[in-house]
Amino acid sequence: MTNKKIFALSPIMLAFGVQAQASLPTNEEATKETDDIEVIRIVESRTQRISSGATGLGLDSFDTPQSMSIIEEGLISDYNLSDINSLFRQVTGINVDQSETDRTYFNARGFDITSMHVDGSGIPFGDIFVGDLDTAIYEKVEFLRGSNGLITGLGNPSGTVNYVRKRPHNDAQASVAVTAGRWSNLRAVADVSTPLTDSGSWAARAVIVHQDKESWLDYYENNRTVLYGVVDGQISDSVTLTFGYTYQDNNSDGVTWGAVPLIYSDGTQVDFPVSTTSAMEWSYWDTLSENAFAELSWYITDNFYFTSKLNYTQYEDDSELFYTYSNTGLDRETGLGLLGYPGKFYAEDDTLIWDNTLQGTFEAWGMEHSFNLGISLADADTLDLDSTALSGFDIMPTFPGWAANEVARPEWEAPYKAGFTDVSLNRFYGAVQLAVTETFDLILGASFVDYENEGESWGVSTSTTEDGSSPYIGFTWEVIDNLNIYGSYSDIYQPQYYLNEDLEPLGSAEGRSYEMGLKKQFENNFLISVAVFRTEQENLYEFIEYGDGDGVDDDDYSDDFDYSLYRGVTVDSNGVEIEVSGNLTEELSLQGGFTALTMDDENGDEARTFIPRRTFKLLIDYAPQWQEKLNAGISVRWQSEMYFDSAYGRITQDSYALIGGYVQYSFNEQLSLSLNLDNITDEEYLSSVRTEQAFYGSPTDYSLTLRWAY
Repeated sequence: MTNKKIFALSPIMLAFGVQAQASLPTNEEATKETDDIEVIRIVESRTQRISSGATGLGLDSFDTPQSMSIIEEGLISDYNLSDINSLFRQVTGINVDQSETDRTYFNARGFDITSMHVDGSGIPFGDIFVGDLDTAIYEKVEFLRGSNGLITGLGNPSGTVNYVRKRPHNDAQASVAVTAGRWSNLRAVADVSTPLTDSGSWAARAVIVHQDKESWLDYYENNRTVLYGVVDGQISDSVTLTFGYTYQDNNSDGVTWGAVPLIYSDGTQVDFPVSTTSAMEWSYWDTLSENAFAELSWYITDNFYFTSKLNYTQYEDDSELFYTYSNTGLDRETGLGLLGYPGKFYAEDDTLIWDNTLQGTFEAWGMEHSFNLGISLADADTLDLDSTALSGFDIMPTFPGWAANEVARPEWEAPYKAGFTDVSLNRFYGAVQLAVTETFDLILGASFVDYENEGESWGVSTSTTEDGSSPYIGFTWEVIDNLNIYGSYSDIYQPQYYLNEDLEPLGSAEGRSYEMGLKKQFENNFLISVAVFRTEQENLYEFIEYGDGDGVDDDDYSDDFDYSLYRGVTVDSNGVEIEVSGNLTEELSLQGGFTALTMDDENGDEARTFIPRRTFKLLIDYAPQWQEKLNAGISVRWQSEMYFDSAYGRITQDSYALIGGYVQYSFNEQLSLSLNLDNITDEEYLSSVRTEQAFYGSPTDYSLTLRWAY
């Protein structure tokens, strides 16, 4: 195994380290001019990018002592996975929990994913994602399942998502894709890359996206525009510089805040048409995210690399929403019992992250070992402004059957500061990969965190100051050629932004995460992995109720929505995961897997039952040699039953399977046409049972895409 190790700090520097070493000049080549060496290094650095992985050591999937999935650009394009919701739904062990049109939870191994990185940088942003993030600017997305303390400093047991941004090619390339689909879905993507110098030492790439679409849900529509530009090159024979900018403008109308009720007051579960929504026509939810970034990579010697990365993100969230609730329940006979609650909200978030890492190899005891040391400084400031509605708190008519005009757009009072936070997260981390023998590697590491949060929510302080650490230990043992047995352990330390019943910060969740497994890699890079995992977590947040802090249950609920109140619970998760990925034959490739888990609280009862206990995902791609112009694929997603116990009874979503796929025909090397289908059998299912409200998932969807590439 030790002779297979590859490492680097960031996606671009990983390739720089690997390829530059592979391309070191011979004695004869050493006489070439310096500018030739410069070109070799920057050109080679663009040929391969691999995430720094679970430990920051740049291990590939086979040598990483945790479960890891990678969705490459080819799969994203073939299956038309144009947003992260559609992409996440295809990944082993990842669940998409969407109880509102524009807010989504993601979870893995029973716990919410709170860490999403871009090119290896990021800080936990909370357990819920707003908007519709486009995937066109990424060349791959990596999913590390299990504890992530070494790469985030906050050991959440679910995992981490890392988006790897596209970088310039070595030569001029361009592509255009135009999509037309059901529900007036129109999408166009242009992607252009070009060298800026004759030598190719500097190059640029730009991606432009625009999409307009409606929905199977009545009155809902969305449009988004994405702009992305990046330039990279060399400023000396050992230093590279990358800088870029991303702009994502996402606008939704006819949105839901909450969704339709799922159960009647007599305990009967509802059965509405799949298009049913509780939205008003004036409701909207707009988000704007801008990111500027720069990377400086220094090739110090053959064995040492330094990278400094700066990311600044400015985010705005503007919405006028309409919520429906009931204090008596929805009557099955009359359809009455719902009340209205409008709200107007504005939020902004500024985040600055500065990552610095030294990475390299060293010789000891006759073996080669690798290490990384890093410092990450991050600051995030948020501001929340709310506006009280002067009308709209109405008794609603019979549901369903609304025309989205039952409540007129309210007049709003002047906005007031509902909350703010100033979070600093500074961490110091390091890891070392020790080659104990030719076949046994030991990985040791730790992350030390200094966390401060000065904040307020509706007049109540949420300020906390904490210091924590997450030790990490792992190993890989190649018992026979290309068969690894591995194991890993990490502490869990996760600050939480929630208030308890006494309107005090809930405090951090803490615990332990274990994983053991084996990975078998075949000659054609087909990989099979089997993992067994266990997570023990204390003081994990659990929602109790909404309240205004006065301890009085108001009959009209008019002032009972100021706070979301939580309590800390103990949850143990145990499970097994099987995954396959790669080329099974020259014509057939597979990617997918099966996850089974149990979750229990301190009393031995089932916990977080809104998460399916068993899931199966599989992408099957076929490229027949008898017809090289034809490609096809099938997607299969299945999940077991999940449920939520409400005040009126149990809400259940039975197990279900969704089947999709694509067929692509290439007229020539430049032009191709694709047909994509999803939910071919028109399965009816709920998008979530996390609460008493949700909406139905998409019925059969289809689209045609024409692609041209140069």
